[in-house]
Amino acid sequence: MSIKRVLTVAASAAAVAVLFAPVTGASAAESGSQGTKSVQLASADGYLHVYTQPNGGGRECKWAGNSNDWGSCRNLTSDIWNNGYAGGNDAVDLYTALNGGGAHACISQGDRWNDTTTGNYRFTYGAGLEQFGKSVNNNISSHRWVDYCSQG
Repeated sequence: MSIKRVLTVAASAAAVAVLFAPVTGASAAESGSQGTKSVQLASADGYLHVYTQPNGGGRECKWAGNSNDWGSCRNLTSDIWNNGYAGGNDAVDLYTALNGGGAHACISQGDRWNDTTTGNYRFTYGAGLEQFGKSVNNNISSHRWVDYCSQG
């Protein structure tokens, strides 16, 4: 086989591999029950990150475990990123009240709601509770790590 033919076959194989390779890194992914798109990022560090301004702006707060009171970030959050590790307890329930109380929303592992000021992210769990259906923007007081997002 000639060198030219070998190079042509190799280039064709590389093109096919690129076309069918899975995409990694930043990508859009459905945010589960929220019904809107969220950004999914790689390199989990085990933390729930929140920022007081959209797109990582303002002050950051982060937690590796549950929090009954978000302290200086309580009701001041416009960007939420679940960068927890995949596996058990990798989704996060976000609550309107202290100590995991009130209506809640759930963000899946790897998802980032980088601008909650749009009103697209809402408390979709806890029908009948006061904050049910309201925007999560500047309205979260506590959180719990859970196995998965589900009605409850």
